[in-house]
Amino acid sequence: MNAAARRTISVIVPAYNCETTIRACIESLLTQSRAPDEIVVVDDGSRDGTADAVSKYPAKLVRLARNAGPGVARNEGAKIASGDILAFTDSDCVAPSDWLARIERELQDEGIVAVTGGYAGTLVDGFLPLLQHLVLRERQASLPDEIASTITSNFACRRRAFEAVGGFPLYCRRRDSQRPVWGNEDEELGFRLTRAGGRIRWMKDVGVLHRFRPGLWAYLRQQKFYAERIVMSHFRFPEMRKTRTNYSRQGGAVSVLAAAGAAAGAAGSIACLPDLYQIPIDCTAIWIFAAVALLLWLAIPIPASAAFRRYGQGRGFLFRAYGVALLVSYAWLWGIASGIMLSLGGFLDGNSIGRQTSSPPGK
Repeated sequence: MNAAARRTISVIVPAYNCETTIRACIESLLTQSRAPDEIVVVDDGSRDGTADAVSKYPAKLVRLARNAGPGVARNEGAKIASGDILAFTDSDCVAPSDWLARIERELQDEGIVAVTGGYAGTLVDGFLPLLQHLVLRERQASLPDEIASTITSNFACRRRAFEAVGGFPLYCRRRDSQRPVWGNEDEELGFRLTRAGGRIRWMKDVGVLHRFRPGLWAYLRQQKFYAERIVMSHFRFPEMRKTRTNYSRQGGAVSVLAAAGAAAGAAGSIACLPDLYQIPIDCTAIWIFAAVALLLWLAIPIPASAAFRRYGQGRGFLFRAYGVALLVSYAWLWGIASGIMLSLGGFLDGNSIGRQTSSPPGK
């Protein structure tokens, strides 16, 4: 066995109000073909029975005094962990039995500092969970072998590389200096690792199972949140716009611009309604713009929705997926506007956050 295979692996799981899901996550880690050398669960100020659920398993439990976000929780877990390789997943995920074996194998390449992958399926039945899985599957199908991003539900990094960049970036808004910004720390960490000269391997065929959101409103709020945090990340790290990540920046930008154009065109058309039968020249231009913008907005989701046929989905699924895609474009437009507003005033470094909020580790 070579030196790389003898490296120890610590699995770190941030946990917040997840007593109903954390058991399945830990049990999937305990049944790995390559057993973890330790499991560290960081209870991020939960108000339910998360800590009690974790205490029944052979895992180290770290309890934070207050909820500070998954970036803080993961950094705190990394400080407690002893492994040469730090593997991360989420409390609502289930890892396949060969997850750690594949991670260990990929990291035998000394030129690779981290590995990351996507999802293998959904743990929740229903149209929306399946749609979310297929959207990610389709988006990530064309990713190259190396990217400048990570997905923290399926991610592992050499400890030395993780510590060299300071772990997950933590920062606060100047207007709210007590709460760290979180939501896109996986892309930010990938950016830091590659900027430091590291290479991140994309594991296209190593996915975890995930509990996707079953409700439409919850899903749209999640998409709005992601857009908001991506905008804040780019205010904080402007160079990120040049990197290749697991997000589709160009495609997303076109969709959002089309949604904005459709909304602007609709507003302009409403303003012209009093002149409906005697259309002046300026309203004619507005109506032409509104029609073009509306058609573009309606056309953009068609190829992505049609692509789900490759995954065995019928017309009913495709029709519903098309409608959700139109709504998501406005959720992203809302999130971008919110992210710009939240970024005004700048940010403060927050890497000192965490140790101040944590209590001594438990079991």
